[in-house]
Amino acid sequence: MKICYHSRVLNAKKHIFCVLTALVAVAPAVGASLPFADLADVRGPYEGTGAGGEALHVCLLGEAGAWPICVYWSSGRTERSPLFGMGWSMPALESRFVPLDERRWAFYQPDGFVRIFVIPKRGDGKTLYGGSDWTAKVDGDAARIVADPGDGGVKSEFAFRQGRLVRMVCEEGDFEIHYSGRMADRISSKGKILLEVVRESSPMQRIDFRFNGGKTHVWATCRPARLFGEQGVSAAVLSTQESCLAELAWSDGRKMAFEYGGENGEAFFSAGEKRWVWDPLTRKILSCGSWKYTITAPEQEGNEPTFERRGQDGKVEAYSNNRKTGLRTERFSDGSSRESKVFTSGILAWRRIRWMKETTAEGVLTRNDFSYDEKGRLVYRRISRGKNVGEIWYGPDGESIRRRVNGTEVSPR
Repeated sequence: MKICYHSRVLNAKKHIFCVLTALVAVAPAVGASLPFADLADVRGPYEGTGAGGEALHVCLLGEAGAWPICVYWSSGRTERSPLFGMGWSMPALESRFVPLDERRWAFYQPDGFVRIFVIPKRGDGKTLYGGSDWTAKVDGDAARIVADPGDGGVKSEFAFRQGRLVRMVCEEGDFEIHYSGRMADRISSKGKILLEVVRESSPMQRIDFRFNGGKTHVWATCRPARLFGEQGVSAAVLSTQESCLAELAWSDGRKMAFEYGGENGEAFFSAGEKRWVWDPLTRKILSCGSWKYTITAPEQEGNEPTFERRGQDGKVEAYSNNRKTGLRTERFSDGSSRESKVFTSGILAWRRIRWMKETTAEGVLTRNDFSYDEKGRLVYRRISRGKNVGEIWYGPDGESIRRRVNGTEVSPR
C-alpha cells in the first residue's frame, strides 16, 4: 500500500489530501477485507510459512461463487487427503466436526483452520463452546455450529451429518456440500452448481475440478512420491512411498508441478520454481528461497510462535502475533515496521483490521482506524500523520461518499 511519501515538499493539507487520494484509489469493494486479505498473509507471517511455524504452500484453484477454493500443502500435516495424498488438504471438501475425547470436539473448518470445542463439566452434554461467540449443538449424528461475533463480525452457521459438513451459511453466501459415498463431489448455492469433482483412476489418478458449470477446469494429477510420514515411537521419521499430488493444470494453460524429497536430515517441497526446506522431525520451516528462519516457541497464552528470518544480504525481518488479542507486530528488512489490531469476520478467515500503525525507515508514523457496520462492511476510515487528520466515509457499495481533511470538507470523489 503506497502512501505518497514524496509529498513531504507539499504543505500539510495537500500532503494529507495526497494520502487520502491514494487510499481512496485502493479502497476495497463492499464486504472486502482490509488489508490482510490475501491467503499467504492470513495463513502465516511470510510466504511459505504457516502460523505454527510449518512450511506451507497455499494454491487457489478457483472460486465457487464468493468462496475461494484452495488446496494446501503443510509440513506439519501428517494426515492423508482423500483427494491429494500425504501432507495435502482441500478444506472446502474435507471440513468435518468430530469428537476427540469425552469432552472435546474438533471443527476442521472449511478455511483450513482447526477449532476445538469443549463440553463444560456441568453442561448438558450436547452444547459445546469453541471460544467466545462460538457454540455447537450435537443431536445424534447431526450437529450445528453458530459463530456470532460481536466485534463487527458476521454471523455464520454450519450444519453437519455424520461429522461431515453439509451446509454453510456465512458472509460469503449460502452453500451446500454434496457427497457420493464418503467423498464430497459437489458444491452448490441456491440450486446452482458452483463446483463439481470428477475422479478418474486409470491410467493414473486424475481429478477434474469443474467450476461454475464447467466454464473453468483445473486438472490434478497424482503419482507415487517419496514422502516423510508420521514420527515413530523413537521419534524417527519414516520415509514412505505415497501417491501424492504431482501436477495442477488450469484450462487457461497454466501448470504447476510439485516435487518432494530429503537429505542430510532435512526435507524439501517444491512448487513450481519455489522451494521450501523443513525439518522432518519438528516439521518447522528452515528456509524458503533465500531466507533462513528462526522460530521461537510462544511465551504467553494466545501467542503464535515468533518468527525471525535473515536474507543472504544480512537483512532481518521479524513477526509476532497474539491470536487471542488480535495484536500483530511486524519489522521489515528496510527498517520500517507495522503494528495492527485485527479480528476475524466471516468463516473463511479473512481478517478485518481495527487499527494499524505504520512507521517508515525514517521514523514517519501513520495511523489508520477503521469502522464497520453490522454486516462487516467498511463505513469509515481515519488517517492521521502528525497533526494532520483525514477522514473517509463509505456508502453501501464501497464508494467514498464523504471526505474531510483537518476538519474541512473536500470532494468525496
